Amino acid sequence: MPESVWLHYDQKALDDQYNQRILVPNANEYMARHGVLSAQVRNELECRLDVPYGPSDDEKVDIFPAAQKGAPLVVYFHGGAWTRWHKDNNSFQAPHFVKAGAMFVPVNFALVPQVPLEELVRQCKASVAWAYHHAAEFGADPDKLYVAGHSSGAHVVGLIAVTDWAQEYGLPADVIKGAYAASGMYDLRPVRLCSRQEYLNLDAGAESRLSAMRHIPDRMPPMVIAYGEGEQKEFRRQSKDWAKELRRLGHPVVAELDLPGLHHFEVAEQFANPDGPLLQAIFRDMGLR
Repeated sequence: MPESVWLHYDQKALDDQYNQRILVPNANEYMARHGVLSAQVRNELECRLDVPYGPSDDEKVDIFPAAQKGAPLVVYFHGGAWTRWHKDNNSFQAPHFVKAGAMFVPVNFALVPQVPLEELVRQCKASVAWAYHHAAEFGADPDKLYVAGHSSGAHVVGLIAVTDWAQEYGLPADVIKGAYAASGMYDLRPVRLCSRQEYLNLDAGAESRLSAMRHIPDRMPPMVIAYGEGEQKEFRRQSKDWAKELRRLGHPVVAELDLPGLHHFEVAEQFANPDGPLLQAIFRDMGLR
């Protein structure tokens, strides 16, 4: 009988658990559709494209402003296993945020293995600091800053939620007013043990530093945590354990959503579904509905 390497999973089973494409072999069709829809949105909505927030060519954001000044803003981090996709595939979520009265800011960042995972996360944090400092220039209120993300982007959201913004960036401790994470990973131990380690190359220190579960502070922003019924069990466990631990420590989990019938890539599309429970929970937390 094969040896267990994590919980009851042997190596192959654990590798499969961190590969959503086993359950959704046509995943690239979703990504292609997101690219087409996003291009349409950029043609139809007012936007500022490729605004730099850092020195490298990868460090850029798009800005979809709300109609009214002083709007809240949502900084969005895409998924893609830390290795693929782009902000240009993630404009399709913007219309419903803008319609509800929020600025939507999808972030681009360098990908693994071109940069280490820690550099990817650093860039994402830098984009949040940039958004705070420049929000007013684009018509948003820096004191109404929210973050959202899917999959590996939700992993980033978890780390942003536990960041000491006052110490690391000189920003208000409560700069993040809400964090919305779908299908994320919050402890990288099993990730380091599975086939993703082939490109992540995490040592024990990086595993710990990049695991939000191990750095939960005394104060956290309200969180919406979502996952799909049709996702790999390990992804579901990661989100459930994260929500459970936050509640145990008394942190505000304003919604934990087990989305019926949805696989991993369908969950991503819920950020563009105004009738779905994820976007409704986000808008309620933001005071937009």
